Amino acid sequence: MGAPKNMIKGFIFTGIYVVTTIIIPMYTFSLIRDYAGAYLEFSEQDYVNIIFWLTAFGLLICGCAFFTHSSPKQSIRRAVFALIQVLVNCLYIWSYKFSGATEIIFNLEMGGVSGFVGLNIQTMILVYMGVYFLTIVLRVYDIIDFTINREKIREDRMKS
Repeated sequence: MGAPKNMIKGFIFTGIYVVTTIIIPMYTFSLIRDYAGAYLEFSEQDYVNIIFWLTAFGLLICGCAFFTHSSPKQSIRRAVFALIQVLVNCLYIWSYKFSGATEIIFNLEMGGVSGFVGLNIQTMILVYMGVYFLTIVLRVYDIIDFTINREKIREDRMKS
C-alpha cells in the first residue's frame, strides 16, 4: 500500500514544481515582455535564452522532485535524489544570472526627459546560493546518517 501512496505523492510534488519553476517564471517574463517590451533593453534573443534555461532546469528539477518524493522516507535513494535536486536547484538559480534575467532595465521617456529604472537581483541570487550551500551540507549529512543507520531504520519500518 505504501508504493502507490509514494507515487501519488511524487506526482503531486512534480506538479507543484512544474508550476513554481516553469509556469510562473514563464508567465512572469511573458507579461514583462508583452506589457513593457518597448521599454526594455533586452532583445527577443535574450527572452528566448531566459525561457530556454528556466525550462531546461525546471524540467530537471521536476524529474528530481518526482524521484525524491516518491521514495520511502529515510531511504538512501531519497537522500541521494534530494541532494541531486538541491544541486539542480543551484543551477536553476544560477541560470537566472547567466541568462540575463537578474538585471532588467526599463528605459523611460516622458515629456523630453529620459531616464531608466533598473531591477538588479544578483545579490539576492548570491544569498540563495548561500542558503543552498547549507542545504547541500544537510543533504550530505542525511546520506551519511541513512547509510550508517540503515539497519535501525529497517527495523523501525518493520515495527510500524
